[in-house]
Amino acid sequence: MKQFLQTLFIFLIPALLYCVFGVFILPHRLVISNGPNTQQQIDRSFEDVVKEDYELLILGNSRCYRGINPAILSVKAYNFSHDNDSYNQQYYKLQYLLNKRKKIACLVLGVDYFEFNVLSNSRNYAYADYLGKDYERDYKDKVWELKLKHLLENLNPKQLSLLKKSSVKLPFQRENGQYIRYGTAQESDTIHRDIKRLKIQEEYFHKIISLCRENGIKVFLVMPPVRQNELKSYTKDEINEFNAFINRSIDHKTAVYWNFSEDSSFTTKDYTDITHLNEGAADRFSKMLDDSIKSYIAGFK
Repeated sequence: MKQFLQTLFIFLIPALLYCVFGVFILPHRLVISNGPNTQQQIDRSFEDVVKEDYELLILGNSRCYRGINPAILSVKAYNFSHDNDSYNQQYYKLQYLLNKRKKIACLVLGVDYFEFNVLSNSRNYAYADYLGKDYERDYKDKVWELKLKHLLENLNPKQLSLLKKSSVKLPFQRENGQYIRYGTAQESDTIHRDIKRLKIQEEYFHKIISLCRENGIKVFLVMPPVRQNELKSYTKDEINEFNAFINRSIDHKTAVYWNFSEDSSFTTKDYTDITHLNEGAADRFSKMLDDSIKSYIAGFK
C-alpha cells in the first residue's frame, strides 16, 4: 500500500505542479501577451477607487468603461464601470463606496437601450468578493460553483497557447479606471439588441436614483453615441417609450438625462467594433460630456 501511494504521488506531481502554475503564475504571464483579464481588471478597479476621494464617479457598462476618460473631465473623477454591468451591479458598487465613507458629489450613470435587459452573472466569481450577500441573492448560481468553473477554465491547457505575444496593441486599464481596447470597426458590423426592460433592473435603477438623492449626489444619466447599425435593433416607438420612461423616473433637478445616441459627429472610424468608441473618440466624447456638465452646473450659479 505504501509503495502504491508513493507511486501515485509521483504520478500526480506533474498535475499538481501544473495546477500551481495555472493558478498562481499563468494569469500574470498572460497579462504580458493579452493584457489584464477580467479578474485582474475588477480587482484593480476596486483597489484603485478607494485610494482617493473623487468628486465624480462613473458607473456603466462596457460603453462607459471604454468610452469615458476621467482625465478629460474638469473635476477629479474615476471610471468605476465594467463590461456587462447593469443597474444591480452599479447599485452595489455605489453602496460599496458609500459604506467606505467615500464622498461623491456627482454620478455619471450610463444608460443604454438594451441595458435594462441584462442580468449577467459572468463576472460574479470576481464581484462576489466585493458586493456582498444581498447582491448574490439576485442570482440562482452559487458563488463557489462560479469560482470553481472559473478556476477550471484557468487550468485548461488551451490557455498555454495564449502565452504567445500578440502582434497587435494590447488592451490596458488606466489608473483612472478607463479600459482601452484597440480594434477597427467595419461598415458591415451588425448586432441584435433587446430593448425590453427586466423588472429587477428597473427596480435597481430607481434604487440608484433614490440612493443618490438621499446622499446629495447629482446624477447625470448619459447615453453615449450609438452606431446606426446598432440603433436598427429598435423601432422609433420603442425608443420614444424608453426615453419617456427615463424622463419619468427623474426630477430633472437632482438628476438629468443626456442622450448622445444619435450624435452625427461620430462615424464608423470612431469605433473599435459595433458598439465601443476608440481611444481618440472616447476623449472627444468625454470633452462633450464635460462641456454638458459644466454648462449644467453654471446654470445653477
